[in-house]
Amino acid sequence: MSTSIRSIGIIGSRSLPFSHANKVGGITQDIIARDYHIASGGAIGADQFVIEQILRIGLSDKCTVYSPWQNYKGFPVKVRNMMKQFKESGGNLLWGEVGPNHPYHVTRMGLLLRNQRLVDACYGIIGFIDEHSRGSIFTIKKAAAKRLTIVVFPHECHLPDISYVKWVELKCGGCWEGGYKAVYLK
Repeated sequence: MSTSIRSIGIIGSRSLPFSHANKVGGITQDIIARDYHIASGGAIGADQFVIEQILRIGLSDKCTVYSPWQNYKGFPVKVRNMMKQFKESGGNLLWGEVGPNHPYHVTRMGLLLRNQRLVDACYGIIGFIDEHSRGSIFTIKKAAAKRLTIVVFPHECHLPDISYVKWVELKCGGCWEGGYKAVYLK
């Protein structure tokens, strides 16, 4: 992948309700239409909705999945075949180091490292969060530390508490309705 590609990470809760799939899909299409490359993590929930949309519109080559796993067996069963289809249709899948028999603490570290790799590759982050979004909040805070462009869509939860960020509601409407942009304070 060329370093001139500008990537936007679309991340979020594994428990994001299916009712948000169209919103995530709309954002995915809008970002691609703006000539950005999509970066995602390949989990169930928000990440799954991104990949489903990418496959639906036939633009797998416009997305990179940052996997913590060594192979397809690491993905949740619910998304495993979808990830194979994504790769087979031209998607870029970057494998990680976590294997099937690694202990919990190694798996958790692999997931956090995956999130950091995604942040390091991105120009900005769009997060769909809920009260269970610990990994997504971690990723948003890492992106904030780098002063990346961040937009968050909270679902029945508060916005992330970051001392040097003020959250400003987006006024552009459409698929962006309900989003908040990070504005950095000093």
